[in-house]
Amino acid sequence: MTHSRRASRSTRVVTATVLLVIAVVGAAAAIVVSTIPALVAATSYAVVAGIVSTRLLANDLATVRRDWARDRAQIADRNRVQAISRSKEHTAFAEQMASRIKHKDAQLESLRDSLVTAEIDLAKMRERVSEERARIDALTSDLDSAQSDIESARNDLMKATDALAASEAAEIQARAEVVAWEQSVTEEQRRVHQRPA
Repeated sequence: MTHSRRASRSTRVVTATVLLVIAVVGAAAAIVVSTIPALVAATSYAVVAGIVSTRLLANDLATVRRDWARDRAQIADRNRVQAISRSKEHTAFAEQMASRIKHKDAQLESLRDSLVTAEIDLAKMRERVSEERARIDALTSDLDSAQSDIESARNDLMKATDALAASEAAEIQARAEVVAWEQSVTEEQRRVHQRPA
């Protein structure tokens, strides 16, 4: 299509040039001949050739301007379509990242609830250990009469200590998971802010 346009414009320009050259040659010949009919004919031809050449060149210029306008409109339309496509991609990416962040926030909230539960259990276990220790202290004052009670209290103390260790381990694990999730959420938010518009 572009080649056809250029060929059409080139033909008009060449035609106008040929007409003007012929007019110049005719005018020169009429001057050499120096007769009124020759001068009238050369002048008439020059006027007609000038009008036709002007019209051809004006048409060529108008065609060039239309072609440029059409090309600019096509480029603008392509850019608009690409901009819409990029906008849709950015919107989809933002929605996906928002969904992921929301999901991770929910998981983080669940881990925080687990941490609170673990802390409550730990406090209960510490209280129980404290009670068992107080019981042992009370029973130790009368070792001869309360030997069996001391053995029972020692067994309870061992169980409570094991439960305390398990609760402390659960608290440490829960804290580590909360820190990991918070770092993950921070990283996801930084990626969303660094995404190009």
